[in-house]
Amino acid sequence: MATHSYSSTGCAVARMPFHQFNPFTGRLKQTNHLQPLYPLAPHPLEKAEPPKMLWDSMLTKPAKVGPSVGVARFSKVDPKLLAKYKKFQEPNGIPVYLKGGPMDKVLVGLTFGLIAVGLVQFAEFVYKEANGIKWEK
Repeated sequence: MATHSYSSTGCAVARMPFHQFNPFTGRLKQTNHLQPLYPLAPHPLEKAEPPKMLWDSMLTKPAKVGPSVGVARFSKVDPKLLAKYKKFQEPNGIPVYLKGGPMDKVLVGLTFGLIAVGLVQFAEFVYKEANGIKWEK
């Protein structure tokens, strides 16, 4: 339902739900914009001509964009980080979650163990619920 109010010019405007597209979230969001109760007069579209390129002669060419003078042509990345990049991107058949060394193996083993325990407990829950077995306290 719309609620009526009057603008500073004395025209009646409606406070109606109005939605706008939010490009960041990709969703419609409700806004509180005031909408007039009467339709606005349509204005004809202005026909704009495309901009004309002005050249002083046939030999004029567009400017080339490149690195400015004085820009360093070497990497500013820390050499230790570059070594890690090379280590983890090396195509040696080892999965990336194991390339970190023995600590990665411990963490992966712990993760897989916790997943297995969770699956066993889930299977037990489904079995007891399906067969109507009472839970012990």
